[in-house]
Amino acid sequence: MAASADAGGSLSWWVRLPQRKARMGERAPVAMVLLGEEGGPVSPEHIVVAVPVSVGKRLESGRKTGELSPSTATELTALVGQIEQAQASLRVEGLVNRRDYSAAELGERLRRDGYRDSAVRVAVERAVDCGLVSDRRFADVFVRSKAAAGWGRQRIERELARRGVSAEVLSGWPEDYLPEEGEQERALEVARRRRLTGKNDYQKLVRFLLGRGFSMGVATTTARQVLQEAEADDE
Repeated sequence: MAASADAGGSLSWWVRLPQRKARMGERAPVAMVLLGEEGGPVSPEHIVVAVPVSVGKRLESGRKTGELSPSTATELTALVGQIEQAQASLRVEGLVNRRDYSAAELGERLRRDGYRDSAVRVAVERAVDCGLVSDRRFADVFVRSKAAAGWGRQRIERELARRGVSAEVLSGWPEDYLPEEGEQERALEVARRRRLTGKNDYQKLVRFLLGRGFSMGVATTTARQVLQEAEADDE
């Protein structure tokens, strides 16, 4: 990569910001840190690195004010890394102030924002070390809220795993959170809310309960009990 410098010895570089925001479900567009004169040609040899928009804006602001004035491409690369790391930490703080995250979920969110793996790893490790992020705390809150919403053990474990957390991080899992004697009652509570149509109600209830994460045994027993209660009410 050839470095371009002006008469004063400073490196010629600029930042190209994206023209649009991310659409729902897409990865965030990134800014490009480029060597050469502002607005000049963009080709692979001009690209230093792609960075999140927040990093790009911080770099561009510092470039225009003269606060950031690296003299070599190596210095520019190091400067980009420092600012990216600082912005990643700020992004972590902003995210966890809104809701709790697991470490894996937080890392994936930062990657979607355009942060590189090195910055993501350091930012997440720091958040875990200082207690800002805790998989055990996340799992505790998640399990209690989903159990209260009528989820069964299998679905809870499956959804936790999707977030990079094993239910086994919880001391006393599953007995202290989902006591076996309460599983049937939770299944009955959610099944009784379903509207029965008189057509394939048993199969529909079983499928519904399985989707909620209850075992086949609990689902079939519950479906039979709900239908028996409905028949008794009709008599």
